[in-house]
Amino acid sequence: MKIKTLLAQAALSGALLFAAAGPALAQTYSKDQLQQTFMSYLSQEGYNPNVTQAGNVRFRREGKFYIIYVDEKDPEYFRLVLSFSAEDKSAQARLKRLEGANLATTETKVVKAYIDSDGDPNFACEMFLIVPGDFKTHLSRLLRAIDTAYDKYNRKIAEMR
Repeated sequence: MKIKTLLAQAALSGALLFAAAGPALAQTYSKDQLQQTFMSYLSQEGYNPNVTQAGNVRFRREGKFYIIYVDEKDPEYFRLVLSFSAEDKSAQARLKRLEGANLATTETKVVKAYIDSDGDPNFACEMFLIVPGDFKTHLSRLLRAIDTAYDKYNRKIAEMR
């Protein structure tokens, strides 16, 4: 009876060890592979993407520029950002943008709206994927979420004028 118990425990321990090692065995992707994954789909969707000097993928949609950050060290991490440069860099305008960003973040699922170090607004969606290509199933909803956050941000800014 003891031998059966020991064998069962050894088998269970081995299975748990193998399962825990799973993330370490995940497929690796080069920066080029990730860029091509994103660019191929975006091209199919008619967005005409390009690779930035930093190696990220940029595309235009409805007059706004979006960036998908490419990180070969963490290929399952997906980050989509809409940002733009604000004209008024005064402290008062920055405070209004901060209030608009706070409202957009609070009232919109998934999107983080924030003001960067230059005082410009950013709207970001971040998620972990099983494989990088899975972004395709989420992209349209993420874009709609960013649209919602952007609209809430702009309404709040207009309300404070």
